[in-house]
Amino acid sequence: MKIKELVEKSGLPRSSIQYYLREGLLHPPLKTGKTMAYYDESHLHRLKQIKNLKKDARVPLSFLRERLKETEEESQSPPRQYDIPRKVITTNEKKKKKAAIIKKAIEVFSQKGYHRTKVVDITDSLNISTGTFYIYFKNKRDLFVEVIDDVFRNIVGEAASSIKTERDFLKRLEIRGQVFYNNYTKYNEILNQLRAEITSDDLWPEEKLKKIYHGLTKPVIREIQNASEEGVIKEIDSDLLAYALTGLIEIMSFRLSLDSKYSLRDVMAFIGDLIGSRLVTSK
Repeated sequence: MKIKELVEKSGLPRSSIQYYLREGLLHPPLKTGKTMAYYDESHLHRLKQIKNLKKDARVPLSFLRERLKETEEESQSPPRQYDIPRKVITTNEKKKKKAAIIKKAIEVFSQKGYHRTKVVDITDSLNISTGTFYIYFKNKRDLFVEVIDDVFRNIVGEAASSIKTERDFLKRLEIRGQVFYNNYTKYNEILNQLRAEITSDDLWPEEKLKKIYHGLTKPVIREIQNASEEGVIKEIDSDLLAYALTGLIEIMSFRLSLDSKYSLRDVMAFIGDLIGSRLVTSK
């Protein structure tokens, strides 16, 4: 947007915007000529931050700088200088680039944790600029949410593909358990970080965790209901059983990570016997 539109959207006069630019509180726009410059949503977001901090009162520039710096570190906001791509990027190229960033983020988040990871840690690992990063993600939190969604899609998608030709109820559950375990070993640290974020004041971690478990249990609930209707298993609360099985395989995956006393086969046989002896009918 041009500065005229930025003035209208921010509700701040041009003189104030130019003042913040001179003082370094607002990062420079993209200049396309001596008198032509373009601003984007990041500039509008920063101006709103400044307005919220000032709250119509006179505050020292040093205070604004300090608070904006803290906010930037917390949210991993875009840096002050942008590098705009000079060539047209196809949709397929964008998908590949975004997928590569998510893949690398899973690795970095797993090693360093969510709070200690900086956007530059990921961009340096991929040898891309931070400007390129902000083409695909608003900030670090936006990327972390995408990482969680990607982990969830991997687990559900792999399970659906693996059981496609299997018709036996218990074998289908066993395959789901194996898929969950395989992904648990890869993504456990990411899921733990999401759980840790629930203690924050933000609502999104709790909502995201609810969505994940709902997505994991939904297909299992459906399978339990079908098996019950067909008389393969006794009538039971399918919702509670699905969550019980999900929790069981999760804690068993954790148990396997502690030492080498049990194998995955031992665990799956134990769960199978537990379910089979209690639920499966003679049919």
